[in-house]
Amino acid sequence: MKILVLQLARLGDIYMTWPVMRAIKRLHPSAELHFLTRPRFEAAVQGLSVVDKHWVLPSSEILSPLIQGQPDTDLSLQKLDYFVDSLAAQKFDWIVNFTFSPFSSYLTHALSTTATRINGYTRYEDGSLCFGDELSAYFYAQVGIGKPNRVHVSDLFASMIDVEFVPEDWSDAEVVASSNTLPSNYLAIHIGASERHKALSAEKWTAFLLKLRTLRADFSFVLIGAEGEKNIAAEIERNLPANSIVNLVGLTKVPDLFDVIRNAELLIGCDSAPIHIASLTDTPTFNISLGNVNFWETGPKASLAFIHRADHEENIQASLLAQQVHSLLQGHLPSGLVARSGGLSSYEIEESTGASFQWRLVQALYLGAAPPMAERMEIVQGAMKLNEINNFAMEQLALVNKNGVAAIAPFLERAEEVIESISRLVPELSPLVRWYQAEKVRIGPGSVEEVCKATLSVHERLGRHLHVYIPQEDFNDEEVGHGAL
Repeated sequence: MKILVLQLARLGDIYMTWPVMRAIKRLHPSAELHFLTRPRFEAAVQGLSVVDKHWVLPSSEILSPLIQGQPDTDLSLQKLDYFVDSLAAQKFDWIVNFTFSPFSSYLTHALSTTATRINGYTRYEDGSLCFGDELSAYFYAQVGIGKPNRVHVSDLFASMIDVEFVPEDWSDAEVVASSNTLPSNYLAIHIGASERHKALSAEKWTAFLLKLRTLRADFSFVLIGAEGEKNIAAEIERNLPANSIVNLVGLTKVPDLFDVIRNAELLIGCDSAPIHIASLTDTPTFNISLGNVNFWETGPKASLAFIHRADHEENIQASLLAQQVHSLLQGHLPSGLVARSGGLSSYEIEESTGASFQWRLVQALYLGAAPPMAERMEIVQGAMKLNEINNFAMEQLALVNKNGVAAIAPFLERAEEVIESISRLVPELSPLVRWYQAEKVRIGPGSVEEVCKATLSVHERLGRHLHVYIPQEDFNDEEVGHGAL
């Protein structure tokens, strides 16, 4: 059997894919396992010995004809066709698309046949989006920034292909140790992030490390980061005692980070690939989760992992960070940190009941849990309005045979606009609206009768979910009204 796994996202996403790659190989030891990544991040595959064949998407080669003086679209398409044909010639039995992007869905479709097992996004023959499994629909609806999912991305990957992790899946890289000279007792400090807005400034890092130095002078700081972060490292280095810092920023290759992180007492860093490397080396981790980040999905998975969450850098107090790290190094868990735990969600957090409403609604929609209680009147009012629009849409669908699709389409489009607007006005109900939208996407090509029947089924299920939040007297009135008709 030949298996292809697509992971066309960044370094961190590739490292979060390592455990499930190992699980696939563990369950299918005789299979030939192929892995496709982008060229910029191919170094993140080094040390993953379960990969039999590593493919690199030649994106620069494909796109270069489009950015020259006279763009050559034909040449660009020829290069893309050549790559796709080369990959398709492998005749994969199973394709797993962990990228969840439009491009990856088209590529997955191009590489598959009717006999290919597919997990993840792909396309129907008419080009519309197709979910290869139930989890892909969940990913589409509930996963990402600003969405309520609380299951880690690595665990979602495993669920998508129906595997359960064992400890060996979360293991270190099979690489030779780097040649960097490291102190005997140090904290690894990753000064960058996957995106600039998720990282601390040089001033904040300096203030934090100076405070920490006054509390724990027995540790050195080993700075790691990319070439473009050298100026930040230089500023930090200028303001700290020379004997307290080893500056490796811009001096390490990606595989070298395993050695640096593995031997550290603690890794401190923002949202980034080193956080996920630490999960593989099981290095205790202090994650500064800053800005537009969903730590539930991409936080650290090391046995001892802690998250300091802040919306903006201005809300971070250097002295508090230093005290929290100092407490952790002493074996104490300070208040205010998100702690690593087991179960469906990877972390424990203190929060109000209202703050978790969306997540509890997701569990009700997908896992059969009890629906959360509406604690705001706006939730009930929003549900009643959604129910009204939903009933209107079903009435229009019932008129398709009589009036034709073209006649009712404008009314259905307007209903969709209202449904979307309600999800923005009442955010607690947004998981239900996104569930509904994903279920609509799952309706594949078919005859008018087939599509209308499937669409009506989605609206009926939406109505059943909504009735939990409809006051009983209104529900009874609605039943009487329908009966009178």
